[in-house]
Amino acid sequence: MTSSSTGIRRILIEANLIAATALAILTGLSAASRGDEFGRLEGAYLFDLTRRADARGQTSLSLRALEALPAVLRGESAALVIARTDQGNLAKMLVSLGMRKLKPSEKQGPLVPVLILERYETIDAGDHTSIKARGKELMLFDGFQLDLDTGQVVPPGMGGDILFSTVGPEGPKLSALDKNQLYTFEKPLPAPPSAPGRPSSGRTVQPGDYAGRYQLIANGQWSGTLDLTVDAAGTVSGRFRSDLNGSVYAVTGQVAVEAPKRISFEVQFPQARQSYEGLLWTEGKNAFAGTLTMLDRPYSFIAIREGTSLATDEIDLGLVAGPSPDKSSRRIVSLDAGTDRFMLDGKPCSSTELTEALSRVVKAEPAASVLLRVPDSVSFERVRRVVKSIRAAGVKSIRLAPTTDKSDPD
Repeated sequence: MTSSSTGIRRILIEANLIAATALAILTGLSAASRGDEFGRLEGAYLFDLTRRADARGQTSLSLRALEALPAVLRGESAALVIARTDQGNLAKMLVSLGMRKLKPSEKQGPLVPVLILERYETIDAGDHTSIKARGKELMLFDGFQLDLDTGQVVPPGMGGDILFSTVGPEGPKLSALDKNQLYTFEKPLPAPPSAPGRPSSGRTVQPGDYAGRYQLIANGQWSGTLDLTVDAAGTVSGRFRSDLNGSVYAVTGQVAVEAPKRISFEVQFPQARQSYEGLLWTEGKNAFAGTLTMLDRPYSFIAIREGTSLATDEIDLGLVAGPSPDKSSRRIVSLDAGTDRFMLDGKPCSSTELTEALSRVVKAEPAASVLLRVPDSVSFERVRRVVKSIRAAGVKSIRLAPTTDKSDPD
């Protein structure tokens, strides 16, 4: 077992978490490395969305209109709304309606409607990349205004871009203030394009193999999106967008032409500079790792190419160390993306039936294991619940794999 797969297994065991985002948990990277489409709505792609044929610009959206909006991003059930701010920036928002007790201390108190911004990011109109403001799980009550350029709830007349109100003939609604606009879409959006840069085939590293987009994390405290381009002479240029503040910083460097597995580059911040030295993995060429120096202090880092993974398709969630269990004693559990039912070795069952059936299996075969197949669209909470049901049956080893059309992996 490699050190990276051991790290995945250890973190999953300690946290008792399973999800398709296991790699992001391991590295602390943004979800974009696993294809988070909301996070990848940026650049010219985002600003062109408002000109799509199915884009609808309006000044307000009623509760009924919000509930009728289709899910246009894969894996997201909340409504996507894009707002143009008074500074010309674009704010992408995942919006849902909720109810909250007027007085939380009263068990049977009255409920009031609220607007929940599950996620929002405001992208700078200047470079189409820098993040002006961002947040999640922000709740707006009746009369609250939000300045999307700063991410602050503000009083009337202080630069608010959107308003949530519950009075009026339409009932609860989200409104754009001043000359701002709200954009919605009638059809699913195409997947945002990935940054160019495909490594060459084989294990021999070429200078251009570093070109592409990466999710970078250093010392567990600095993370962001790293875009690299490499010319024929091995000269590196690009940008780094920080997850901390959304700002973009210039990247310059060089791939060693005589030893192209080695790269050196610098990220220039306003008050400091980070100098990186790394080596590209020859197997798959999907990551590079090494050390960075800042203020004469060394730290470690790793960068993962967008759309790739450090792990194999299967993620070991076993509670005990050791080699993978014999497949002759493995049971396959598949989650249905649309219902709360499961398939156990090809036979449908409920959560209770699943636990009972697996209990009988474990009684006859104490070393029995489970391969849990999960569609991409299934939420983390559903995966957590089914793992709990499987463990309740006494199963000690669970392996997670995506649902595919292929047969059981070797």
